[in-house]
Amino acid sequence: MTQDVNAYLTFSVGQNIFGVHVEKVIEIKEYEKPKAIPESMAYMIGVTDHRDQIIPVIDAASKFNLGKIEVTPQSCIVVLEIEKADGSGSMGIGILVDSVSDVFEAESTKLKEIETEFKPGYILASYQNNEELVMILNADKVFSETDIISITEIIEAVKN
Repeated sequence: MTQDVNAYLTFSVGQNIFGVHVEKVIEIKEYEKPKAIPESMAYMIGVTDHRDQIIPVIDAASKFNLGKIEVTPQSCIVVLEIEKADGSGSMGIGILVDSVSDVFEAESTKLKEIETEFKPGYILASYQNNEELVMILNADKVFSETDIISITEIIEAVKN
């Protein structure tokens, strides 16, 4: 019998540690101030160029209602590929985090589900990694369909 083992990239946002499946990670970029976009969502700090594409950059702390990221030399942008909520394909999105920690492997049986009423829909499970409790994200559910439509409209306006 084989165990389902998955690898997760961990990063910190304030005092919290989050993990995202490595298959969703395109790149980890050194922080570069994004171009601000007026009248965008409160958690969208701007856009940046990534491999000849304009991608939105999201303040993870603001999105997760944990304040705002204070940029330090350890701050970086994790570029993720997420599936659009409407099923029309995928898109790149950058999330500003305080720091990237490491990659760990976990058997799916070791992930602990959190009761639905105690978590947002984008938290898949928790995992005890040594002394740290890691909240495992479902990257495709961090943004609602409405969020994706708004972000896409902003990106299209920037391109034109």
